[in-house]
Amino acid sequence: MLHLRFHTPGRETASSIEPGSFFRIIGAVLCRGPKNEPIATWLKHWTVRDGEFARAEWADAVMIYFEDNAGRASSAFGPYKSFHVAEGVASAGNRTVARFDDSTQLWQPEGAQDGWVSMLITPRDTARLDLVPPASTEREPGTPPP
Repeated sequence: MLHLRFHTPGRETASSIEPGSFFRIIGAVLCRGPKNEPIATWLKHWTVRDGEFARAEWADAVMIYFEDNAGRASSAFGPYKSFHVAEGVASAGNRTVARFDDSTQLWQPEGAQDGWVSMLITPRDTARLDLVPPASTEREPGTPPP
């Protein structure tokens, strides 16, 4: 599980978000877990149900992957002991990992030529392919058994 916290440096108030198995930033929307539940949006600051904050930071070691609309992904970046996103820049400590381009709505890894639709944040010890939920054995109501 990952723990995500939104805050603004220099302010005492902070908003903590419940832990998530992983997070995905799709364009400017930060989502949680396998259902991509939207929990915050970026527009010069993070807007969360509790208010507006300058920074989103993960308290756990993470791996980062970039994804396109077809589900293809970059190689893994990390692990990073600390990771945060502020002012449209994703950073591990003081090192820039990627930048968000407002005009294209894409995440561009540092030094890369192309941008990606989303940035996936996973626990350090969880591979991207391990996040795919197992096939459901439940049937829709009224559906005959196989």
